[in-house]
Amino acid sequence: MKILLVGYLLFIMVVALAVAYLVSRLRVRFPARFLVLILIIIASPVIISYLLLSYFYPLPETVVPNILGLPGKDAAQKLEEVGLSVHVEKQYEGQDIVTFQRPEAGRSVKEGRAITIILGRPRTINYLNRPSQEITPAVTKEEIEVTGQESNEGENVQ
Repeated sequence: MKILLVGYLLFIMVVALAVAYLVSRLRVRFPARFLVLILIIIASPVIISYLLLSYFYPLPETVVPNILGLPGKDAAQKLEEVGLSVHVEKQYEGQDIVTFQRPEAGRSVKEGRAITIILGRPRTINYLNRPSQEITPAVTKEEIEVTGQESNEGENVQ
């Protein structure tokens, strides 16, 4: 790949010198058209190499494994085994269990792609300093069955 880059840089330098020489020696009548032609000649190897590499030499793909619930080190090792890397987006204090991964397990991705993970869950803060209570409905299902009353929500009462 480095040889291609060096070759392309040499190509650009040769074309730039040729353009400078032609512009100085010839009195070009329409320099804008001439410069556009030169830019097309310079850009053509990039476009051709992109098309060749993307259609004839595709990158190998792999399937993302399920790493939810694994410790961070085990998840990283499992991803590296299939040719993927790890990007830790967040790590909550004192927790080392994978609780989120993107892309999801089972998706096909290019080898070498970074899988984003979050380790742990955020701590919940009780702002009112009261013990957490489960929310209960105002009227329970048993009370409705005993009294025989049902909600009239959504019905037209006349």
